[in-house]
Amino acid sequence: MVTSETPVERAPESRAGAGNVLFRLPGAVRRPLAFVLQHLPFPDAKLLAIVASPEVRAEPWAVYRRLRETHPVYRSRLGAWVVASHAGVDAVLRQQAVSVDESKSAQHGQNSTPDGFTRLMNQSMLFRDPPDHDRLRRLVARAFTPRRVEELRPRIEALTRQRLDALASRGEVDLLADFAYPLTVDVICELLGVPHEERAAFPPWARALAARVDVQAVRTPDIEQRGSVAATEIAQYLDGLVTDPVRRVPGALIDALVAAEEEGDRLTHDEVISTCALLLFAGHETTANLIGNGVVTLLAYPDQLRELQAGNIPMARAVEELLRHDGPLQFTQRIALADLDIGGTTIPAGEVIALFVGAANRDPAVFDDPDGVDLSRSPNPHLAFGFGTHACIGAALARLEASVVLTELLDRWPDLRLAGRPKWRETFVLRGLQSLPIAWTA
Repeated sequence: MVTSETPVERAPESRAGAGNVLFRLPGAVRRPLAFVLQHLPFPDAKLLAIVASPEVRAEPWAVYRRLRETHPVYRSRLGAWVVASHAGVDAVLRQQAVSVDESKSAQHGQNSTPDGFTRLMNQSMLFRDPPDHDRLRRLVARAFTPRRVEELRPRIEALTRQRLDALASRGEVDLLADFAYPLTVDVICELLGVPHEERAAFPPWARALAARVDVQAVRTPDIEQRGSVAATEIAQYLDGLVTDPVRRVPGALIDALVAAEEEGDRLTHDEVISTCALLLFAGHETTANLIGNGVVTLLAYPDQLRELQAGNIPMARAVEELLRHDGPLQFTQRIALADLDIGGTTIPAGEVIALFVGAANRDPAVFDDPDGVDLSRSPNPHLAFGFGTHACIGAALARLEASVVLTELLDRWPDLRLAGRPKWRETFVLRGLQSLPIAWTA
């Protein structure tokens, strides 16, 4: 039987630096969730419920609220320090003495054999610390400037209209499968320079990688295997595309990444491949989720939706509120490199810090009526794109895509409505819908 004193096994991380190590229960007590939750003390029972229960993951807000109110910073029996307040998450993200490299954790196991996912992602800025991270970011940023992103607006508008034209006569679709996923793949593939006829494999690759980056408690062996295979296949594909510039669409981001240089320093071949893979799965997955989550939110607040459609609320401001209220990123983590004082609590060096971004974005200490929606909210200091050293480099593109897509969608189908119950995906780190049936007057 599991008791409140039952130790929680710190399982060796077999895929260093390329996943989330949190919340691995010991093999002897991997029982049905209801049994385990009965014997874990609060707040760990609530915490595990968020991670392990699809029902709670679909509606985590009450659990987030309880965590913020009672344990905004605490050492979980599940193996990490949990931070759920806006002030705490913001403070950790601003710290220089933290790492994204899991191998620097005191819980890290040394007997690790990298899989395809790890080999690919460990070359990317997502799992690199300064100065390597800073070098990669500077070189990538030269090819990913706000001006270059804004130049994509006409093409994003054209791609969106093409997708809507193809669906217009149907009157009912799954917004994710029929629109958001293929559109965001089109956009990121256009940016990278992937030929149109070669894009069909990208959606399943991106979904497999997104599932693989989740916390261990929801990563089954099958998820890990499919993530590794997808990473290997995408690396092989991108290797061919990087090596053969004739295949690429003219003006591709890959061209700019290959050419990017600063003080004689360039991205290596492997770094170009890992950067493109990161942009693919992160840009496609999070933006599709932002569109889906945003539409669900807008339809739940018809009065504000009408104000938005009437032009009384700027779309850019509304997108910020959609990011805050139900953003695609719910969780991230850091490793303390030195003792840290967070909210008056000392987190020792070497400890894993679990940052509940979704909880921070609904903190009443920062946001009035945090569980409600105010599309005109300003200022709106949400943390949906992170902050500090590892702030999302694709934030400008995600904002632009969401603004364009929602504007076109609502203009085209002003009577947009739900046609069935939305179904949430069984992921935790990246929150999004598996299906979203919508209808309109054709």
